[in-house]
Amino acid sequence: MKFNDIHIGIVLGVFSVIVFAAARTFPVIPGQQFGASLFPMLIAVGLFICAVLLVAHGLRARAAGAPKAASPSWLRDPISVMRFLMVPASLVFYFQLGDWLGFVPCAFLLLIVLFRLFGVRWRTALVVALATTLIIHFMFYTVLHVPLPWGLLEPIAW
Repeated sequence: MKFNDIHIGIVLGVFSVIVFAAARTFPVIPGQQFGASLFPMLIAVGLFICAVLLVAHGLRARAAGAPKAASPSWLRDPISVMRFLMVPASLVFYFQLGDWLGFVPCAFLLLIVLFRLFGVRWRTALVVALATTLIIHFMFYTVLHVPLPWGLLEPIAW
């Protein structure tokens, strides 16, 4: 069943306001011009813009007489449903095992699984997953000075 964009936009808008308010409470990083709240606040602003656009689209669709609910075709395809559910499942996986396993192994495994599930060839999936994981780790660890969990790789942490 497809929900009207107005409802999704309102929920997304409320969520973005909550994220923005929560991010304002993050501590300031000494010696830096921006704190830990900068990126979550920027994301919240982007989400709010998307929420406004969704509500506007929903209002236009309602004015044009669009049907209130329809069942999307991807819901009848088990592979599409599994792909959809793997995205939140990957977040749960990382939240549960990220500290113990570490960012690098978790991110690499998650990217491999997601790439393969979405039809990427093995070789491409392996290369892109490894490169992406290392780039993200480098950006957080070196550029942003945000330590990511080492987990099992603690003995060889650089």
